[in-house]
Amino acid sequence: MKYGRQPGLERQARLKPQFAALYPGVAAGEWMPAWALAEQLLARAEEQGVSPGERVCVPAHIEFRGGGKRPPELRNLRTRAVDSR
Repeated sequence: MKYGRQPGLERQARLKPQFAALYPGVAAGEWMPAWALAEQLLARAEEQGVSPGERVCVPAHIEFRGGGKRPPELRNLRTRAVDSR
């Protein structure tokens, strides 16, 4: 169990296969824990010199599934740097 979440409720993500060429080195078409895909995207962005605070992918290039609802204390929390702009 990661971060105290219930098994089977972990959010999953995958890079859509049609966008694989835009993200070399990132597995496309495979469902994986969302945090693992995020780590791949962040590592790729660091290698390319993307500035901190910039998005590391186009959200429409990623699919998500699963995961439970956010706990009440986190529901209105803006978690992305760009959300505060």
